[in-house]
Amino acid sequence: MAKVAIVTDSSVCLPADILRAQQITTVPLTFLFDGELHYDGRLTSREFYGLLRTSRKFPTTASPAPAAFLEAFRQAATTAESALCITLPSAFSGTYSSANNAAEMARQEMPQFPVRVVDSHCLAMCHGFAVLSAARAAQAGASRDEAEAVVREVASRAHLLGVMDTLRYLAKGGRVPMVIHWATSLLRIKPILVAEGEEIQALERVRAMPRAISRLLTRIEERLDEERPLHMAVMHADAPAAARDLADTVRQRFQPDELLITEFTSVMGAHTGPGFVGVAFFSGQPVAVVAEAGGSHSAAASNSTLDEDVAKLESSLRGVPASQRTQSLVLVTGLPGSGKSYFSRELCSRYPLAHLNSDTLRRALFPRPAHDAAENERLFAAVHTLLRRLLARGVSAVLDATSLKEKHRRPLYEIAEDAGARLVIVQTEAPPDVARERLEARARGDDRQDASEATVAVYDRMRRDMEPIERPHIKVDTSKEIEPSLADVVQQLAMANRV
Repeated sequence: MAKVAIVTDSSVCLPADILRAQQITTVPLTFLFDGELHYDGRLTSREFYGLLRTSRKFPTTASPAPAAFLEAFRQAATTAESALCITLPSAFSGTYSSANNAAEMARQEMPQFPVRVVDSHCLAMCHGFAVLSAARAAQAGASRDEAEAVVREVASRAHLLGVMDTLRYLAKGGRVPMVIHWATSLLRIKPILVAEGEEIQALERVRAMPRAISRLLTRIEERLDEERPLHMAVMHADAPAAARDLADTVRQRFQPDELLITEFTSVMGAHTGPGFVGVAFFSGQPVAVVAEAGGSHSAAASNSTLDEDVAKLESSLRGVPASQRTQSLVLVTGLPGSGKSYFSRELCSRYPLAHLNSDTLRRALFPRPAHDAAENERLFAAVHTLLRRLLARGVSAVLDATSLKEKHRRPLYEIAEDAGARLVIVQTEAPPDVARERLEARARGDDRQDASEATVAVYDRMRRDMEPIERPHIKVDTSKEIEPSLADVVQQLAMANRV
């Protein structure tokens, strides 16, 4: 059982696959549109911004009820010895107070399960990075005190700078005088804002968005130091294309070790309105130092077990190609014996891609694989993080894994979308008799390049469980000539890099 579970609110802005991988529980804020209650994140972006643009009344937002936090603490008690709940600043929301009320209720109901509530004192992805760093520390075995120290350390280092496309929604919400909105609209002014801790200030006002983005990058550069690693996140409100362009520029200019692309949830977007883009960042390795009787120690010095796993996987790769202007992620999926690895190797010989073979990576982490659920969860948390980091560095990659169900493929779709990378999906196939013959040859050790341990029995079970791919994809029968399919994929990747 883990020492500490991490709970937070939905303003955290972290991508869904990271929340899952880091086992972070989020409690949704709420908002009212024309008297109808909505939970943050339940409406799609299209639905929410459609309502926001057409509604005469500005939506009112609210913190979660204590009962929602209490239920999150009950769930946390089933997986951990304690909980650390990290909320957005009390200066901006009643969420911190609501979580504290729930913590008091939890103490009455579950006296053996300690809960601590912490105000992060920062917003959006500054808040997100503080939560993410605490979760990484918790996965590394940090105590609740040590995870809390990580929150405070990262929050003190984090910066957020953004460009507002319009002040209309801040004005409708009563946060700026309407006269300022009219003036900025008439002059096409784009204000650049900075949030450091709870302080939000207007740095400058610039005419036209391209000039505002240029000034935003300069302002970011002024705040960077030489310390590494550099963690950055591009945020947006209903502006995915602008976010991808900004992420490409950030990647090339600053070369961050970690780069995320995240979209504001509905409650955040209600305050900024559509068109907001911004960058949050901090640098350095967060280390929690907790004084104890007889000395002090650092439990999170290595950041997390996840980071160690990622480093081990990357070191096992046979070759990582140079970065490119535009990144691509190729997902090669199929049953055992369908020719995934052969197709992937041939593809890598024709186009510069890092080859991530799930069987080879599994053995890098687990010399004697068990192939159980816990092992799979740990492996693919590291694989997904490694893919994010490779794409953030401009390195294109191919993931060679069975990925037979949409729930396994969707996080990969999100990784490509968040990185602004072209996604190419290849489904390899082979007639059952051919696949079984290959698996029997594998059992005899005929192919030394094949790291898979799948048997004919595994093939038969997986064949029954596989689901259709919901996204456009290329089907390749590897019992026939594969050169035309290889040429098709290479052409798509080359076109993406010329765009």
